[in-house]
Amino acid sequence: MMARSARSWTEADRSNAVPTESQPIPLVVASPGESVRGTVLLVHGRNGAPDQPHIAQIAEAYLARDWRVVAPGLPNSSALPGSGAPEKLTFTGHCKAASAVWGWVRERWPDTPLALAGHSIGAFAVAHLAAETPGPHHVLAVSPAVSGRALLLARVAMGPPAVEAVEREAPLFRAEMEAADAAPALAKTDAPLAVVTGAEDGLVPLKDARAYFAAAANARFFAAVPGQHHCPVGPDVGEALTAALSALEASA
Repeated sequence: MMARSARSWTEADRSNAVPTESQPIPLVVASPGESVRGTVLLVHGRNGAPDQPHIAQIAEAYLARDWRVVAPGLPNSSALPGSGAPEKLTFTGHCKAASAVWGWVRERWPDTPLALAGHSIGAFAVAHLAAETPGPHHVLAVSPAVSGRALLLARVAMGPPAVEAVEREAPLFRAEMEAADAAPALAKTDAPLAVVTGAEDGLVPLKDARAYFAAAANARFFAAVPGQHHCPVGPDVGEALTAALSALEASA
């Protein structure tokens, strides 16, 4: 199957889906044209979607460097009508769904470099995929969740309403927070890794983004963008993404 060329993320192909036991996972697939350096799986976070501005900016950064981008709309996101109940989201389910799409990507483009990128718990998921897969070209993590415990403690620091919100909105996700941990997976992969995060992020404080970076066996680049929060977007973020992709040898 060939993805049609796309000069921008808004022109991407939205006709594909990965079948699963429960429901198909819709995909946004964009190819820069005939000359393709590789394919990246771009995984959104909790209540995320492929067309959110911060995800679109990551996709555009890859397209500009001749990488094909595959971004799934994973289950149980409030930003994706028809994806299932947001209160049923779990770390385990997010990783399992991302793994199904990763298998789809690997089957279709086995002869080009394959990379992983993720935002928030999408970065948690791709850490596990990188550990389970031999030879990914690189991992790019944006606002990365290193563990459920770290996410919980960040909410505790924000005050009782922040904790109550996740308990109310995603009780199964909250139940997994005590055990979910990406650090062991990060230590197992030798794929080059970069982190871009918002310096003012309250959900993934700077120390937790640094912990994700420090856990990686082959950490290459870290950028904390001033004035940015959990979903970083804008020219300064674009500059950080450019530097990250250069450090990962993903630039043309």
